[in-house]
Amino acid sequence: MDVSEAIRTQRAVRRFTEQPLPEEAIRAILNAGRRAQSSKNTQPWQFVAIRDKNTLKQLAECGAYAGHLAGAACGVALISPNPTGFDLGQAAACMQLAAWELGIGSCIASIYEPERAKALLGVPAGLHFDIALSFGYPDQSQQPATPRPGGRKPLEEVVHWERW
Repeated sequence: MDVSEAIRTQRAVRRFTEQPLPEEAIRAILNAGRRAQSSKNTQPWQFVAIRDKNTLKQLAECGAYAGHLAGAACGVALISPNPTGFDLGQAAACMQLAAWELGIGSCIASIYEPERAKALLGVPAGLHFDIALSFGYPDQSQQPATPRPGGRKPLEEVVHWERW
């Protein structure tokens, strides 16, 4: 799969099969995040890869829309020394595209109880944790048969040339 196809076909996956992810797939996903670009090449991230189902279930309770973590084969907590999220977004996007290329779905989870989540994972004080990713093989039986109507806005609706 080339990058353009991955970008065009990728979708959020919130329901996964019970099939575990191979170690090499998890490492490829994490390595893609590690290789992401960052401001001034600071690479301000640390990742916690979570495969334990009980931990994933508890982490899913730390956000109103994080329930998909409970059914994931692997979750990844994105940890940084500061609350700015752009660099973490770069890492997350790279991980999600790498996963999609391997046939693995993913979804972003907002962690609304960061102190509870940090305690669960043993994240040191002073670090920030408010985003996690779920990964797993998509459960096709739980996905909508057809995409939502509307799709993406046309390019002309979102791009302004030279000035607004």
